[in-house]
Amino acid sequence: MITKHNITKVLIAFLLFLQWNAIGQNSTPYSIGKTYKIYSNILKEDRSYILELPSSYETSKKNYPILVLLDGEVSYHSHSGILNHMTQGGQIPEMIIVAITNVDRNRDYTPTKYLTNLNGSSAVENHKTTGGSAKFLQFIEQELLPKIEQKYRTNAFKTLVGISHGGLLVGSAFLSKETSFNGFVSMDPSFWWDNQYVVKQLEKTDLNQIKDKRIYVSTADKFENFDRIPHVFTANINSHELFNATLKNKGFSPGKVELEYFKEENHWTVALMSLYNGMQFIYKDLKMKNSSNSSVQDIVAYYKANYNGGFLPPEQDVNNLGYAYLSNDAKKALSYFKLNVKNYPTSSNAFDSLGEVYMLLGDKKNALKYYKKSFELNANNKNAIKMIKVLNGN
Repeated sequence: MITKHNITKVLIAFLLFLQWNAIGQNSTPYSIGKTYKIYSNILKEDRSYILELPSSYETSKKNYPILVLLDGEVSYHSHSGILNHMTQGGQIPEMIIVAITNVDRNRDYTPTKYLTNLNGSSAVENHKTTGGSAKFLQFIEQELLPKIEQKYRTNAFKTLVGISHGGLLVGSAFLSKETSFNGFVSMDPSFWWDNQYVVKQLEKTDLNQIKDKRIYVSTADKFENFDRIPHVFTANINSHELFNATLKNKGFSPGKVELEYFKEENHWTVALMSLYNGMQFIYKDLKMKNSSNSSVQDIVAYYKANYNGGFLPPEQDVNNLGYAYLSNDAKKALSYFKLNVKNYPTSSNAFDSLGEVYMLLGDKKNALKYYKKSFELNANNKNAIKMIKVLNGN
């Protein structure tokens, strides 16, 4: 296990304050997302969710991944802030955030009817509605996600994020054959539930069912602020370790699972650090390594094979590769610029670069064609205007 702190304690404390302060105030908190309702025929009730579109959604035509966040009424503000900060820093792609608010989290997040607390005491009253996570996952997969995908531009990659019992639901979804989720961030999950039910399910799971998924699990140590005894928390930590070990023993790729141990955090403070590190882990392979030594075919194959084919090779990266070959192998450079035009047909810059390589190859007809296309897409492209005049003999 790895111990690391990528977010300062000051930032975490501040965001936690915002999170809980937003809940405690009577006034309406500032919100970027909008709240919607959907009636669930599966759950036989109305459900609310907060939806936040990427800042570039209205000005772009691209498709975006989806992130579904559990405990939305508590986690949305702080978690959205972290995600947007990471997006601006280029650590993760922009995404559509869907934060589901609760009706009965004990019912919706737990896989079995279990009337015992973590410390072994009776929970007949508190757990009387437990065991409904299969239906809740059906609601997400069969009702909520189709509605989002029908209305908005989405790609094929989806991530599910939850903590505690929500993390338990993330674990259940990870093992589900029916899930359309590809990434899973399970933060200090209740894998102790029902004598480590999820771990036992994992032992029975066919590796082919989960081999293309990515999962991050965090675990917290400190318990000073809780009126529970140390061995209770040790039991939960042990369930996390056993889950991780079982995955690896089944032959699950070590690069697609990470268990991170936060020794100095407790069940409440571990959330935002887990989200930050977890999302970095989920998207750590989004940018192809050693692409400078890769052919166009290798690059295309890499992005088709990863993240369910949901992402295209980054336009700027491919453009830079084309220019790296432009002076000594223009024909090879041409293949990279053609790829960008295919992937980004509304990019003026992609067509401008393609016009430049044809110009260098002496193909003035195609050079003029693509400079004109670049100008059509951006009438302020001074280079395209200049080259069109040159090619027209003006």
